[in-house]
Amino acid sequence: MYPPAGTDTDLFFLPATTRIGWQVQLDRVVVPPDLAACPPAGAEPDQNDPRIRYHATMHTVQTPALKKAVAVARRLWLAGSPRSEGPLHLAIDGPGETGMTTVLRQIGRIFEGILRDQLPYDPKRIPVIHINTPLAPSSKLDMSIPFAEFLGHKHTKDPESGQRSIDMSGPICHVMKTCGTRLVLVDGIDRLDTSELKTAFDYFGYLAAECNVSFVYCGPGSRELVNEARRGKRPVPPGQGSGGIPTLAVLPIPYSADDYGLFNEVVKSFDDGLRLHQHTPGDLLKLATHLHRRTGGYMKPLSYLICQSAQEAIETGTEAITPELLDSQLVGCFDDDPLLGS
Repeated sequence: MYPPAGTDTDLFFLPATTRIGWQVQLDRVVVPPDLAACPPAGAEPDQNDPRIRYHATMHTVQTPALKKAVAVARRLWLAGSPRSEGPLHLAIDGPGETGMTTVLRQIGRIFEGILRDQLPYDPKRIPVIHINTPLAPSSKLDMSIPFAEFLGHKHTKDPESGQRSIDMSGPICHVMKTCGTRLVLVDGIDRLDTSELKTAFDYFGYLAAECNVSFVYCGPGSRELVNEARRGKRPVPPGQGSGGIPTLAVLPIPYSADDYGLFNEVVKSFDDGLRLHQHTPGDLLKLATHLHRRTGGYMKPLSYLICQSAQEAIETGTEAITPELLDSQLVGCFDDDPLLGS
């Protein structure tokens, strides 16, 4: 289903860092089209074929990190009651293009799903806020802006004249307290410079303590950034050792002669989701070595490579993914992948 039934198409493309965009993505359901209801094999390629839009995203493939996200969300929910130690915070860390943002949002989706199951329906409830780290947060004033953007608050006196935004901390705290906000997802934490850490984390710490919310920070190096911010304010808390903030690692998926099961499982999930007339179940799995050589096991390029290849297979009428088709796609290349030796 693309977009979800009853959803305005324009709303579907709103960023998840707005309340409406987050809700649309939260409720999004991907339903593979029925091949029998699509243009038949051998027919003239049709740009209105529902499979073209379906293969633009397909379903979310369950990686080890995404599976772990389910348990993480449950722990955040269970630890969310008021505690004298304060709320629990986490980091999502790993190399770029491994799918960290997908994992971050999965935690938010699962968390909000648990809350929907546990509490009576309330249309005013805002359990999760999702923001991107703002650039150059030189003051507390700047740090309030992404929260205001998510909540839809007007935060400038006059956008036309470019006057400075007004501090929205008061209204933000009021909404978080009265609308049941329990979790804040912060993406792009790696954009913070060392000089900006204290300002940013002072502000996040204030919101966490004032509103009793947990923060999940996401981005390459996020674990060390959070720990550095903590060390700048006080010693690492007892019991946490040098590790500091609990961290969910999101890593490239390995593939070698003696370690191929996990990558094959991921590829099989993509294989099962394909809707191509000339595709036989297992065909994509036969290309696992080729897929890893092209992507290095990084989920973002792997997903784009398969999705774009499937779209082209429909557009050209070949209706199957081949090594030649994979090599024609403009997706990152890892031909020197050390795991494959060449």
